[in-house]
Amino acid sequence: MSESKFDRYFAELEEAERAVAYRIRDALRDALGANPKISETTKWSYPAWVHAGKRGNMCSIMGANGYVRLQFFRGAELPEAEARLEGTGKGMRHLKVWCDREFPAKAIQGLVADAVVLHASQDG
Repeated sequence: MSESKFDRYFAELEEAERAVAYRIRDALRDALGANPKISETTKWSYPAWVHAGKRGNMCSIMGANGYVRLQFFRGAELPEAEARLEGTGKGMRHLKVWCDREFPAKAIQGLVADAVVLHASQDG
């Protein structure tokens, strides 16, 4: 994805939220590595990661007041979703990454790894 689309979205956030959004983006990139089945794009104007398989929308970043949401489109299907993520909808769940709290790098890595496995299981 063009870096400028992410940068444009992040530039609209308040300074604290912007810093957290960049940290989430970097954590996602680290967790995903060079996975050829995952691509960065924008969905509904938000930075997003898409898996090449069926039901490909994997996760996205959305700024809020005092925190940034890391949203998993199929979050309800992730292992232990109710203990790890917030939300009550049919499928979407999210992790709130608060600006004034410790950055949850390990939680993000685990969630992303589980999301990749979930999406890869739908291939073919």
